[in-house]
Amino acid sequence: MDNIVQKRVSQLKKKLDEANIRCTREKDINYGHQIHCIRGNDELTINIYHGKKGFSVVIQGKESPLKHLVETLVNGGSRTDKKTASDMPMAGLHPAGIPCWMGCDESGKGDVFGPLVGAACLITKEEETKLRSLGVCDSKMLTDAKITVLAAQIQQMLGERCMTTVFMPREYNERYNNLKRIHKNLNHLLGSLHGENICRLLSKYECPCIIVDKFGKEDYVLQAVGSIAASHQIIQVPKGERDTAVAAASILARSGFVDAMKTLSSRYEMTFPKGAYLGISQTIQAFCKSYGTQALAEVGKLNFKNFDFLR
Repeated sequence: MDNIVQKRVSQLKKKLDEANIRCTREKDINYGHQIHCIRGNDELTINIYHGKKGFSVVIQGKESPLKHLVETLVNGGSRTDKKTASDMPMAGLHPAGIPCWMGCDESGKGDVFGPLVGAACLITKEEETKLRSLGVCDSKMLTDAKITVLAAQIQQMLGERCMTTVFMPREYNERYNNLKRIHKNLNHLLGSLHGENICRLLSKYECPCIIVDKFGKEDYVLQAVGSIAASHQIIQVPKGERDTAVAAASILARSGFVDAMKTLSSRYEMTFPKGAYLGISQTIQAFCKSYGTQALAEVGKLNFKNFDFLR
């Protein structure tokens, strides 16, 4: 990779990192460099070429929120051929005619470092329109800077009708280990996280319908909410962020995750990479050298294979 391509690749990778897009692998190719990226369940390949006609970037992958976001980043914040993330229509997943509904989502389950965060938002039809006008959409389509702004606006609008719960690594590891002892797994932990938020909001407000971004069998959430399941409509659906309430929850959850990562970085005076790929091994080694292996439980999710050397 020549110096000019290397500089352009470094600039793009910085943008990708700021947008919470993980670069899982990369390699030199003829006349350029290739980067493979993932975010959530979406993935794509970016080819950066440098030839006689200058630079060109080719994005390969199916249409997805990730591809829309990468196109925006590559084009310097604008897209001339397609709508931007905030302009994309959202599909209400709630039944027609209800006065309000709740959306639930989480962040951090795929990140080696940092917390697991769950959020729930209870909104009305009028607030749905206002939230859309603000640009509320799936958090995976937004940069951390935009998420910070939108999270503050969501909290100001909804007040106590939004709930965020953060399991910092120490608590996450303790809860995970307790569940493992009774032959349960991460999905049970996710179910309990959503269950706590749902029950707290329903203890204060009436709400006939709850929409959860589906992550596994429906029983994980249904068991966590107990008798509430019999008296409320609970909809669990993949890509639940299509609904505005779930999208708002995804933004609050990601905001909580980003804030917690900043706290950890400040406390330990080092940067913890997001995701589960680039820079993880090096960071673990550096952390152990400074703080010892026992302190890893304070910053990382020890169920990840990256920490197998502890077992």
